[in-house]
Amino acid sequence: METFYKKVLVMILCGGKGERLYPLTRDRAKPSVPFAGTYRIIDFSLSNSLNSGFRKIALLTQYKSLSLERHILKGWSIFHPESNEYIISLPAQGRVSEHWYEGTADAVFQNIYTIQQENPDVILVLSGDHVYRADYRKVLKFFLDKQAEAVVMTHTWPVAEAGRFGVLGIDRDHRIINFAEKPKKPFPLPWSPDLALISMGVYLFSTPVLVKALIRDARNPKSSHDFGKDVIPEMIKENRVYAYIYEDYWQDIGTIDAYWQANMDFLKESPPFRLNDPDWPIRTYKPQYPPSFLGNANIKNSIIGDGCQLLGGSIQNSILSYGVTIEPGASVEESIVFEGTLIRKGAKVRRAIIDKNVIIPEKFTIGYDRSLDENHFKISAGGIVTVPKGWRLE
Repeated sequence: METFYKKVLVMILCGGKGERLYPLTRDRAKPSVPFAGTYRIIDFSLSNSLNSGFRKIALLTQYKSLSLERHILKGWSIFHPESNEYIISLPAQGRVSEHWYEGTADAVFQNIYTIQQENPDVILVLSGDHVYRADYRKVLKFFLDKQAEAVVMTHTWPVAEAGRFGVLGIDRDHRIINFAEKPKKPFPLPWSPDLALISMGVYLFSTPVLVKALIRDARNPKSSHDFGKDVIPEMIKENRVYAYIYEDYWQDIGTIDAYWQANMDFLKESPPFRLNDPDWPIRTYKPQYPPSFLGNANIKNSIIGDGCQLLGGSIQNSILSYGVTIEPGASVEESIVFEGTLIRKGAKVRRAIIDKNVIIPEKFTIGYDRSLDENHFKISAGGIVTVPKGWRLE
């Protein structure tokens, strides 16, 4: 089966605007949003691919992709062309149409020329904005064992909450018989009426079957050209489409609250998975910062990146990225602080996300007075305050 691995093409969808993550996506694509102090969100899908032995990777980029492109150039230029391995970016090029990518399926369809040139046996379509650890070889084995023409990676979810996602109905052999986006009445599992299957937005396709489905979808003027809304529901009518059930940790970083919670998950006594697992390394680009200086700061249960100057104050249940400075008397609690931010003397930050290169003034508070916060910042439904990149008090 090793020779079959070499015929897998990975295509990662990286073009979404990420409007629900604003202002973190004001200046960057959602996959390039920092995560857990050291990584970018895209690093998880890329590391899963690399650790699974899949080394032909195409990034379908579009919206504000410069930050993402720089990250890939600096941290992921590890494939040698002489070995027929690569990671490349494929923005909308007008090869088959004159418009930008207009849906997840359209993004792949517009690169049908690349697919034909590469001629893989199967295509693995991933989302660039999910945090999880998965061995895609297991999905491929499931695909082969079922003699499937397509496989959707799925996750169990309580029926009462599953209507926020794409929901699948399956038979006892895991063959998909229903697929609906955000249904009012989600389909329960045949063996567990309280649980439903939601789509993870990860698909494995037989290449000829996918090409045929994409061409048909492109010719449909009523289609939104989305895998979940259009392509998969049509495929299950005539193709062997199965659900691979993935039970481990998976988080779709779709909102500020989901993003904050996913970061906080890695501060728990039992995190979702080890970020330092030598058997499954999460690769990223690490800028050249010196070691962090930990002065008289009181630090509890936190992640501290390189190059930080913690001159005093208190840091609890928080994640500090590279080059953050905390002055004496400052307090940071249950917060995520991006690279290069300065929190001055006596400032207090609680349940907040602070983007890059922000300066929090002396004795300024964030997360303590909602009316004050609303004058300056966006507040999520869950009460998380987000400070935009480069903010200064006017």
